[in-house]
Amino acid sequence: LAGDGAVIANELSASRACVLARRCSSQPAAAAVAVVQHKAQLFPTPALYDRIICDVPCSGDGTMRKHPEKWRNWSPHLGRELHSRQLQIALRAMALLKVGGLMTYSTCSFNPLENEAVVAALLLRTGAVLEGAPALEGLPTRPGLTTWAVLDDGEELYPQSLTKAQRRRFRPSMW
Repeated sequence: LAGDGAVIANELSASRACVLARRCSSQPAAAAVAVVQHKAQLFPTPALYDRIICDVPCSGDGTMRKHPEKWRNWSPHLGRELHSRQLQIALRAMALLKVGGLMTYSTCSFNPLENEAVVAALLLRTGAVLEGAPALEGLPTRPGLTTWAVLDDGEELYPQSLTKAQRRRFRPSMW
């Protein structure tokens, strides 16, 4: 930070906020760090920010190789259930961003409902522009998906053919 900025780290979980505060206090810029505990989609602030890292709650299916115990509780519906909250958090982050500011959206999921669908809805609703991150040497990359299947009990769904009950569970922003 070089003395010309501050970091506000938000974590809803009290135990994780304590761990975050301890980690931040050991960093050289500790005097410029505040750890707070709010629902991210309702984050209160009198200011706008230059940069926001939006690391949202996710199904965590991208960590199953590292944490195989996640398989016991994993289900395809987890991404669907988190999609709306992830989009609300990302929309709030965009509302808190200065014009010309940068936001990074992050999950540890492979599910396009938690990634591409959220980013596509965010861009559509805000008119924001997607800017690719610079390539890092040795890190393979690929473009994101532009289409994906939305499944319910293994059956692919289409927005125009949803039943009334399905419309309560599936948002238009998922396609």
